[in-house]
Amino acid sequence: MPDHKVRSRRPERQRIPRIPPKEAAKIFKQCESFLADSSELFTHLREAGFGQLLAQLDEAILRLAMQPDSWGQRTRARLMSDIAAALRGDPADRHAVSAEDIVAVSNIVTPCFLLELGRRKQHLQIEFPSDPADPSARFRVSVGASRPIHSINNDQFRALVSRAGEELVGLCYFGDRESRERIETELSLATLPAA
Repeated sequence: MPDHKVRSRRPERQRIPRIPPKEAAKIFKQCESFLADSSELFTHLREAGFGQLLAQLDEAILRLAMQPDSWGQRTRARLMSDIAAALRGDPADRHAVSAEDIVAVSNIVTPCFLLELGRRKQHLQIEFPSDPADPSARFRVSVGASRPIHSINNDQFRALVSRAGEELVGLCYFGDRESRERIETELSLATLPAA
């Protein structure tokens, strides 16, 4: 006998494709080579700007750095040790940077990797500050070509990531409308003038 009950259907969650371990190992080696070959860029990162570094990072390295597994953790840690040293101290001596500095830089730079992926997929527009870890840094973000450009400071950027991280993932990887609307709302609230 056929079942005539109406079933509610929930939309299927979009799945971010994972990089398999064998390919991840190759990409990690590519990351190591990039870092070794980019000593000049890291030496002058403050002058060149963080956006220049992102522009030179291969998309596969960015995707692997965002992957929530041991390969992603290893890639993020490797990138952060050099990025933190370049932004906080002497790029030639990444071991001189404190663990606290690496954590502070990671908390702001890791979401930048995600946003760079979204920018490359043309799901959003973003201009990164020269040093995103600088407390006075400002990010210019728009969730679409016809949407307003919002200028948010470092604290507002962190708050956006904290409140709407899942939607940022949805927007950056898939460009879905619901995520776009939520991020636009969050950006609008963040940039309202103080009463």
